[in-house]
Amino acid sequence: MDHSASTSGGNPGPAGTQSWTSGASLEGMIVLPDASLDERELDRLLAWFVRMRWLFVAGLLTAVLAGSYAFHATFPVPHAIAIGAAILAYNTLFLLYHRFRPARPVPLLRTSRAEAGLQIGLDLLALTALVHFSGGAESPFIILYVIHAIAGSMLLPRRLAWLVGATAFVLLLLVVVLEYEPLLAIYRPHSLADATRLQQRSIRIAVALAFLVAIATAVSITSSIMSGLRLRERQLLGVQEALVKKSEDLEKTCVRLTENQMQLVRTEKQASLGRLVAGIAHEINNPIQFIRGNMTVVSEAFADLVPLLDDQFAAHPALRVARLDYPFFRRQMPVLLQDMADGAGRIGAIVSDLKTFAHQDDGALDEEVDLIETVRSAVRLLHNQLKHFRVKEELDPHLPRVRGNRTQLQQVVVNVLQNASQALGSSPDGWIVVRTRLEAGGGWARVSVEDNGCGIPEHLKQRIFDPFFSTRQRSGGTGLGLAISEGIVQQHGGRIDVESRVGTGSTFHILLPTGAGGAA
Repeated sequence: MDHSASTSGGNPGPAGTQSWTSGASLEGMIVLPDASLDERELDRLLAWFVRMRWLFVAGLLTAVLAGSYAFHATFPVPHAIAIGAAILAYNTLFLLYHRFRPARPVPLLRTSRAEAGLQIGLDLLALTALVHFSGGAESPFIILYVIHAIAGSMLLPRRLAWLVGATAFVLLLLVVVLEYEPLLAIYRPHSLADATRLQQRSIRIAVALAFLVAIATAVSITSSIMSGLRLRERQLLGVQEALVKKSEDLEKTCVRLTENQMQLVRTEKQASLGRLVAGIAHEINNPIQFIRGNMTVVSEAFADLVPLLDDQFAAHPALRVARLDYPFFRRQMPVLLQDMADGAGRIGAIVSDLKTFAHQDDGALDEEVDLIETVRSAVRLLHNQLKHFRVKEELDPHLPRVRGNRTQLQQVVVNVLQNASQALGSSPDGWIVVRTRLEAGGGWARVSVEDNGCGIPEHLKQRIFDPFFSTRQRSGGTGLGLAISEGIVQQHGGRIDVESRVGTGSTFHILLPTGAGGAA
């Protein structure tokens, strides 16, 4: 059986990536870049972040209102409401985009990544404004930069995740610097407002360094985790594909083993039949030889007795022989003797055909096979099955011999004739025509078996040569006859074609090379 070769290095794939064959082991698989993030996963995460943004806005407004009015915290409520409204506005647009965009089986990776970058960018701008209005370096919302860096690591490849982290750090640093200069209005708690300028600078530097370490750590850890998860996902998908391929190979192997087992069973049955037939043929041949030899003596004796009986009949007109009037006896006796001789010859031919058909050959294709005799022998073997139908033979007497295996080719003709008789069923008007002819150019001999049976439906015509496919399984059909026949013909360098129409009948064409012309 043919198997795909397994490699551990893979072959260059699209966009500079590498692929690995289905038989590769986990240790030999190629580490895929982050660009291999699954499109559906990214699309699901984007939709999830849209839903989470509603909760954030609700929590933000609740915290601001509760802190300002319940705990009297120093916080510009109008600015916070404006920022929340802006987040609600662009989040609504993202929601409408996900709901009403054209459906596609697999989201486009480039489009989804552009959307992810847009979402994170808008969030960073909104967060920067929120940090500015909630105390700058002392804002409790600075931690959200880290969360967005983690989100970028989940949604984007590593290089873009680092870009998100760097952007978050630059935005925070910009706010801190502009407030320190001061170029921006400062909204800070009293704890920072009461500090000296040197203390304020030290606090801001410490906050910036701590934030840098936190965001770099978050991006590094999250990117590594996501890269590992994506790699494992790709490896699992590869293993799944490999298992599917192996399963298909095993299924094909199982079918071939079952077919080989059935062929072995048939071969053993044929071998047993051959031994049985050989014994029966030996027992039958001796009496048949006696009968045929004695029939010659009886015929000669009758010829010698006829003049004497004629003289006797002339003297006694009422002469009867074997309770028959002598004139009737004289006319019928030669016919009876000839029928007996023909019957004995037919028995001998049938026994010879059985021995040939059941013979366990070595499979060599080195015989000069007479297709005319092969067809006639097959018809004689199936006489009992074909006698209910009109069988016509149109055999070209000038058909050249073909090189092959006589027993195997006889089996092919027998199988096709059996198929034709089964297609006729019990039809009283059934007929079968067996034709042989030489194709144009003289390179191919054609044996055609035509019947006027039920025909083959178009959707089944491509399956009739499949092993174990049979429409007569309930009546004992194995589905191997035509499959084996096709294999035999192909071994002989030929082919089997079929023409069929439902309700009209079928014609099977067996084409075999004669060695005198070209190819089909």
